[in-house]
Amino acid sequence: MIRRISFIILLSILSSQFSQAQFRMGPTGGVNFNRQVFKSNSYRYEGVFTTRLGFHAGIITDLIINRNLSLQTELLYTLRGGYFKTDRTNIYEEYQSDLGYISMPLCLTGKFDVKAGYLIAGAGPYLSKLLHSQHTYYSNGVNVENGNLRVGTNYYDDQIKPWDAGIKVKAGFELKKGFYAVAFYDISTTDINPKFQVTRNKTYGIQFAYIFSTTEEDRYDRFEKFYEF
Repeated sequence: MIRRISFIILLSILSSQFSQAQFRMGPTGGVNFNRQVFKSNSYRYEGVFTTRLGFHAGIITDLIINRNLSLQTELLYTLRGGYFKTDRTNIYEEYQSDLGYISMPLCLTGKFDVKAGYLIAGAGPYLSKLLHSQHTYYSNGVNVENGNLRVGTNYYDDQIKPWDAGIKVKAGFELKKGFYAVAFYDISTTDINPKFQVTRNKTYGIQFAYIFSTTEEDRYDRFEKFYEF
C-alpha cells in the first residue's frame, strides 16, 4: 500500500514538472550509410564489407531542460544491412542483407545560441527491434540461400538476433523556426549474430527534422527571435 501511494506521488510530481517544461516534437527523416562489422575465428573479414545506402523516418521529441540543454527522443523506422564479397582460394562468396528496425534513440543534447539558430551536439543510447529482414548468399556462383533471415537466439537454427543496441552521437544545427539538420553516427555495441561469428551494425548519415512547439506562446517567441539580428 505504501509503495503504491509513493508511486502515485512520484508520478504526480513528474507530471507537474513535465507540464511546466517546454515540449516540442515533429517529423524527421534522412539517409543512412550502413556497414556491418563481421569477425570470425577462422577468417578475418577485414575490408570486404562495403557501405550500403538506406533511410530512416519517424518522429522526434524535444523536452527542454534549460536554454542550453534538452532531452531528445526519437521513434524511427530505419533500414540497415550489409554487403560483402570475397574471393579466396577456391572459394567465392557474396552476401547481402536488408534489415528493417524500429529504433528508439535517447540523446542528451546541448545547444549553443548563434542568433538565428543553435549549434547542437548530443549523445545517448539507442535500442532497436528487428521488424523484417531479407538476404541473399552466393557461394562459388551458386545461390545457396535467399529470403527472410531466421530470427532468434538459438545457436544452431537462427541467423540474426531480434534486438540491437548501441550509442548514437550527433552534431549539427537548428534554426529558431524549427528546422533541424544533424550528422549522426550509430555505434552498435551488440553482437546481432547468434552463431560464433560476431556481427555488428555501424550506421552514419544525415538527419533532418522540423520541430514545433506544443504551446502557442513558445511558437510565437521562437518566431520573433528568428527575426532578431
